[in-house]
Amino acid sequence: MREKNRIQEQPLSRASVFVGCILFFLSYLPLSTQSQPNKRYVFILDASGSMSEKWDGKTRMAVAKEKLLQVLGGLPKDVSVGLVAYGNRIAGCSSARLYHPIQRGAASIVSQKISSIVPAGSTPIAQTLNVVGEFLLNDVQETEIIFISDGVESCDGDPKAVLYQWKQSGKKFRMQILGIDIDPKGEEDLKRLSILGDGHYYSLKGPEDYDSSFKRIFFSQDLEPNPVSETTNTSQPTSYPNQIKILNILPYEDGSESGYILNYEYTAKANSSYMVQLYLYPYEEKQRSFPIPPLRERRMGDLTKLQIELKSGSEGKGRFVFPLPKGKRMKASAELWDLTGVPKILALSEEKPIHENPSSGRN
Repeated sequence: MREKNRIQEQPLSRASVFVGCILFFLSYLPLSTQSQPNKRYVFILDASGSMSEKWDGKTRMAVAKEKLLQVLGGLPKDVSVGLVAYGNRIAGCSSARLYHPIQRGAASIVSQKISSIVPAGSTPIAQTLNVVGEFLLNDVQETEIIFISDGVESCDGDPKAVLYQWKQSGKKFRMQILGIDIDPKGEEDLKRLSILGDGHYYSLKGPEDYDSSFKRIFFSQDLEPNPVSETTNTSQPTSYPNQIKILNILPYEDGSESGYILNYEYTAKANSSYMVQLYLYPYEEKQRSFPIPPLRERRMGDLTKLQIELKSGSEGKGRFVFPLPKGKRMKASAELWDLTGVPKILALSEEKPIHENPSSGRN
């Protein structure tokens, strides 16, 4: 609309008007021009009580419905779509429901179900993700999860633990999160969740932000599965201005407990908020054929354990302490993520072997 107003305010040539009309028309073309018909989509809709609050003249739920119906109406007719929601007239923390399984050509049915949803209740995100994992995900086809919420977990669940469990069980998924007018602390929680889901977090400060977010999700994700910095050379991470390095991995024993302490350090260009992710995986790598996004850990498919530590400042050090079953030959690597704006990966460490059979010495 802003572009349209500018056109009306200025005298333009016929050619300019014609080009402007064409661009305006193209911006409203159905998503089927870019979406792949063999994709699997699960929409998770927050139908908690707070979605009935006013947002730019309409309720948050009314805006969400309007935007979702536009997206569903533009998908290819044979695309596979499913729907999960929580709230919807049900009070308390047990409201997560599967409203429609993933089914080819189900966009119109899902649209009808979305239209009938009424906000009520709490925000049981972990329980909702459990429903998604149990009924909709598998280890054969990747599923794109599009999660719209105006709040964070309010029912003492642990959504991050659910995503860890999905990865350990081999489920293939990617989760995009759209946060409706959420406070900074809540946004940090949802950003971390989207990172664990190998997706992005989109901040919706006004209804117009839906359009730009959906365009990135449906139009750009195949070209840019993860936003990365300009450098894409993963063979020489030390040449990159943002760095993370595993300094050493030392065995420890404390009574009946034993394991390892991994010490790391990082440097970054900005004085900002960062996340360090530690990956542990078997020494032997499984054979794989899928492409790996730039800077991402190539061993994600072999993941045995994942730990996270949050940092602030342009440089710092830290440590991870973890147990390890005896007799296991393992390796470790670490990623450095920038959490400002849309989370993006900055650097990947070299992988380091973890020695077997910790000694009795301590760090």
